[in-house]
Amino acid sequence: MEIRPLKVRDIEKVRELELSCIREYFAETLENRWEDLPQDWKDNLGASSRNHFKAYLESGLSLVAVEDDEIVGFIFAQMLHHICDEDNLLWIENMGVHPYFRRNMIGIRLLRECVRLGREQGAAVAHAMIQPDNKASILMFKDLGFFMDRREVALLDLRDPKLRL
Repeated sequence: MEIRPLKVRDIEKVRELELSCIREYFAETLENRWEDLPQDWKDNLGASSRNHFKAYLESGLSLVAVEDDEIVGFIFAQMLHHICDEDNLLWIENMGVHPYFRRNMIGIRLLRECVRLGREQGAAVAHAMIQPDNKASILMFKDLGFFMDRREVALLDLRDPKLRL
């Protein structure tokens, strides 16, 4: 298993995987069938959409997990500046792992490497939104030391000298 930076050539495979993860998650919450949703709405979903991919690609903080030349996981992140009284905030937009490869530590490896890179680039805080019913995701973020509040926000103080990545 290789964790590496996102590349331009990854767009199709990572887009397919991200939409699959989004579709899977929303299957239980959408009142409409996925097929009935407007195509332009679906086209703009996710960090891999045409409108967002470039920013995440250029950030150097977005990563993919690759097994046998197949993308099996991803994390989209970028550095935001002057947000929440912080000069540099690591914003984690979205992450996912192919269902077949889940429960193999891929998500936590992606998250750990992303946080390590963000800290290396000067981020003081890491921030992610977590769906309150996604127990596996909550446990993964807590396992790395993220603080969770009832607003579905996960925060990690990257200045903490006890933080081990």
